[in-house]
Amino acid sequence: MKIKPRPQRWQDEPIEVDVVICFEERVFDNVVEDVRGRGGGGGEPLLVINLDVVDSHEEALKAGPRALKLCALIDESEDWECECDEIMDTFQAEEGRRPIYSICYH
Repeated sequence: MKIKPRPQRWQDEPIEVDVVICFEERVFDNVVEDVRGRGGGGGEPLLVINLDVVDSHEEALKAGPRALKLCALIDESEDWECECDEIMDTFQAEEGRRPIYSICYH
């Protein structure tokens, strides 16, 4: 799994990651729309996930470990494209929250 090296403006960068995790549904919607609007590409899958987080220090502290847990579940998967529902089910059972997600191709 490739991880971006630093904060950056999404719309200014080529897509060179496998998974994008957003923490606000509005951002999730914008990322999905942008990926679909770019067109072209080689048909590479991109998993876009939203872990909705209330904008507070306490919730932000909880969100980091949750995101890492979700990334670990995805990374442990043999074929995350086919196992996405099972991964989200496992995450929901462990964390009590079900992320929304979209698989986009770029």
